[in-house]
Amino acid sequence: MNEEPLIMGKNCLSEVLKTNPKSIQKIFTSKEDDPVLKKAKGFNIPIQFVPKARLTAMVNSESHQGVVAKLRERTYPELRPFLRTSKEKSLILMCDGITDPQNFGAILRAAECFGVDGVVFSKNRSVEITPVVTKASVGASELVPLLRVSNLAETMNQFQKAGFTAIVADVGEHSKSIDTFTFPDKTLLILGAEGRGVQPLLKKKADCCVEIPLKGQIDSLNVSQAASILLFKARG
Repeated sequence: MNEEPLIMGKNCLSEVLKTNPKSIQKIFTSKEDDPVLKKAKGFNIPIQFVPKARLTAMVNSESHQGVVAKLRERTYPELRPFLRTSKEKSLILMCDGITDPQNFGAILRAAECFGVDGVVFSKNRSVEITPVVTKASVGASELVPLLRVSNLAETMNQFQKAGFTAIVADVGEHSKSIDTFTFPDKTLLILGAEGRGVQPLLKKKADCCVEIPLKGQIDSLNVSQAASILLFKARG
């Protein structure tokens, strides 16, 4: 986990300024004049002008669009208090083994857009919340409650004890089509990485599996595309 969380890109910074400006400690930029900087000045956020090469080194990417922001230390909710305060109608997304930052960012963006109440991911089997993830999420990584856990199977068990139905997205003989499936009020939806899918232990312990019916010749979707469809359906 980064000690100093960073975000990059104009759209990502603009979204965080709009929704949570207090989370921004400082902005680094190679641009003298940009509308997003004017917006930041309105919140009295310190701005430092630096060479473009330094920005690239800070985030290990050239996709920063001349803007990088340092956030206050990111905190993750503890599982037990989170479960105690969960709503009667609650949708939680669990990501198993999503290691591609672009995919993870796009999933977080979809989660925020569809009002997901939290996203669970593994400390050991997932990409961290990097600047590339935050940029791909267009700032959603700073809006959706994130639960960073050590053991996905044990976490799933805790959700089930709290009244959640654990549902794995998986193509298989016993999977139910989302066309006819009704998602319960308290749903824990588990997604796996492309290729590997959800680990066998989670599938074994889950309450059921669902799949997206496909009509074309290609037999799979990108995981972030699948997440958007499933979350839209689960939200009803």
